Amino acid sequence: MTKLMTTIGLPVVLAAGLGSQAFAAAPPERLFLQQVSTHSALVKWRGDAGAVCFSTKMKDLKKKKWPRCVNGVETELGHLEARLTGLAPDKTYYYSVAGLVSEDQQFRTAPNSNKPPRDGNTHILIVGDSGTQTEGGHDGEAAAVLAGFETYNAANGGEPVDIFLALGDNAYVAGTDAQWQGAFFDIYPGILKSAQVLPTIGNHEMGSGPVALCLLDPRVPCPPVGPVIAYPGLSISPDPESYDGNRDTVPDGTGIPYLDIFSLPANGESGGVASGTEQYYSADYGNVHIVSLDTQLSARDDAQFADMKAWLEADLSANSRDWTVVIFHHPPYSKGANHNSDTPIFIDIPQIDMREQFTPIFEAHGVDVVYSGHSHSYERSYYLRGHTGISDTFDAAIHAELNADNEPSLGNGRDEYEQLSPTSGGIDDRVVYTVAGSSGKHDERGDRDTGADWLQHEAHIPQAQDVDCTGSGADGSIGCRGLAVRGSVVLDASATSLTARFVDENGMVRDQFTINR
Repeated sequence: MTKLMTTIGLPVVLAAGLGSQAFAAAPPERLFLQQVSTHSALVKWRGDAGAVCFSTKMKDLKKKKWPRCVNGVETELGHLEARLTGLAPDKTYYYSVAGLVSEDQQFRTAPNSNKPPRDGNTHILIVGDSGTQTEGGHDGEAAAVLAGFETYNAANGGEPVDIFLALGDNAYVAGTDAQWQGAFFDIYPGILKSAQVLPTIGNHEMGSGPVALCLLDPRVPCPPVGPVIAYPGLSISPDPESYDGNRDTVPDGTGIPYLDIFSLPANGESGGVASGTEQYYSADYGNVHIVSLDTQLSARDDAQFADMKAWLEADLSANSRDWTVVIFHHPPYSKGANHNSDTPIFIDIPQIDMREQFTPIFEAHGVDVVYSGHSHSYERSYYLRGHTGISDTFDAAIHAELNADNEPSLGNGRDEYEQLSPTSGGIDDRVVYTVAGSSGKHDERGDRDTGADWLQHEAHIPQAQDVDCTGSGADGSIGCRGLAVRGSVVLDASATSLTARFVDENGMVRDQFTINR
């Protein structure tokens, strides 16, 4: 979607030339970072017009020295943004917004190309389907997951988050601007002020879709007799202009708020190959390359799907970073309560398409980890290669990395993975796929369509710490291959290793794996 820009004053100004109109008395309604690169960063907010002033020294801002300032530029939905340029790599900057100074308004620029940060680690927080605060019935659950991360983080060095990944469905139930405020900006204000957010589109970001009521309630007759209603999360339109946030089957005429709220690097502003669309894009941060794909809009139109696929191959072919992380909403491997990748309902067809057409691309181009949401649980695969079929076609001897005992490796302890897989003959062709859609709620046995195969996808590792379905395997010998637990994922990338941890709302690590270079 094209951004409509109106300049408020000169884009870059000296402090002495700002004038009183550049400052505001009230704090911004929302404040977040975008496109943090080696030499620039985008500060975005909504509130009174003003300037962003920045310095490497907090005391300069407190003393109102204002060494460098940039006036805000107006974008959609009343947001303003200021691009800070001329920054040094791998350096902490403090900033004020409209004259307001706060200790937590700081960020670290990206290190030089393919170098880890000065502290040796890129610290990434990942949440999926976290937007339940505005859904009803889940009050405080997303905040509890955040508190669990903060407990874990404080006990493990307190490192600031560098990158915040959002896996979609981060504003229930229809992705309206007001719901983004209540479910996202009001939940994560501290992280959003200090870490760039890189999101992906989920089904609830596209509002409601028309559906025959008989598909939701078998007691109702189907059309042409039965009614067609608008239901949140059920849009299958590939057109963002068809967004319906009012549940009346008529597009709002405003486009998808997700694309109006965020300023995503469609033109390669943060590294990677320009995609030309904010629906999918890539970004670099030191030695980490992040790709966000669109399984909600682009995946539902043949031409858009082909374009995204071609762009991905070009982007990954040009990538030389140590670690590659891919995010999108619809998981290629899942046995969630109501999102089964073997037998997806009509809104979930992208699960099959991503598995059949995109997983071979990931393997061919050295992608290390893939994260999705959609299913409200945690599931984590083996180190996979070549599995494009349904669950019962999985063969560990063919598709999984094997350990010294010729058993599927779990990726931890003595079984840590190697980026150059010995099973594959020293080639970087294996990927760990994770479903992390329990950052705002989690499904339990008996919810929706849970059955005997719930959390039993054969490509996923057995979870020793499952608490809800121990012994529920078909032969009664295995527990869940997933966790019915709320939580988030912490991903740490150094020069030599990539470690992922699933952290529950109590701050406990429930699953982890490491890939070594």
